[in-house]
Amino acid sequence: MATTSAPHTSRTAPDRRRRSRPLTGWSNTTGLLFVVPAVVFFGVFIAYPVLRTFWLSLTTADGFGGASFGGLHNYGVMVTDPIFRKAALVTVVYTVVTTTLQTVLSMVLALLVNAGPRRSAVVYRTLLFLPAAVSLTVTGLLWRIGLTPVFGVFNRCLEAVGLGGLQHAWLGDTATVLPTIIVVSLWQSTGLFMLIFYAALGNVDPAISESARVDGAGPFREAWSITVPMLRPVVEVVVMLNVLNGLKVFDLNFVMSNGGPLHASESLSSYTYLLTFGSSTGGVPSFAYGSAISVVVFLVAGLATVLLYRFRKGEQ
Repeated sequence: MATTSAPHTSRTAPDRRRRSRPLTGWSNTTGLLFVVPAVVFFGVFIAYPVLRTFWLSLTTADGFGGASFGGLHNYGVMVTDPIFRKAALVTVVYTVVTTTLQTVLSMVLALLVNAGPRRSAVVYRTLLFLPAAVSLTVTGLLWRIGLTPVFGVFNRCLEAVGLGGLQHAWLGDTATVLPTIIVVSLWQSTGLFMLIFYAALGNVDPAISESARVDGAGPFREAWSITVPMLRPVVEVVVMLNVLNGLKVFDLNFVMSNGGPLHASESLSSYTYLLTFGSSTGGVPSFAYGSAISVVVFLVAGLATVLLYRFRKGEQ
């Protein structure tokens, strides 16, 4: 008996996959609406001021009247300006010293706090971070009062412990004003970077450290050969932040010493303020020349960022 099979009827299942347009942002109305506020904010508060500064650096604007095109005259003045050269040197020295010391000290403090008891770590982290919670302007004012030659707390403490011979006008001497500002910067910022390193130490696999101790590695060897190399990405971020902060330093040296004495603590940012607004010297403002110095700082900071980024990518 022959069996006849029913003809196989196949129904094509409806394709439920909808062809969607790529979410490129610009081809989607909703995405465009989300992007527009950010683009407007960037254009008004970042792009336009930067382009305006570039334009002013090529003019003779003084902030009061019209501006005529002056070409690269302002950049040529920098070559023969002794105060600009001194301010550039102060900025470079400040950046190199603070970047080195704040990176090393914050890492060492993070390793020490991490190696101690867990209960006391909260206290140490809080005490070390407290200075970073104070603004740089308030920090500069407090230290300026404390370093006053006659009534300052610092000199009085030296006298109280029998070191009265070390009393000094710390902010009034060209040899000590910049080191003093660097010390204040270390006091204010080291705790913040210590907290960054301490958070990174929580991601280090404890099994690796235990294996090193089993193999006979001491605390110093373990930190130098295992922990520090694993913190390398964080070190690069901290170095980049310190470099950028150093190149645009303004608050501490302006509040504590107003760039003096004899421009011994004058940074490029404070010198730009002095030129642009006339400051306390009563001089005629020079928006054009101040803008030119701002452009130089902007380009140097951008170049430093690119070099650090390329160095980081090249080592990966």
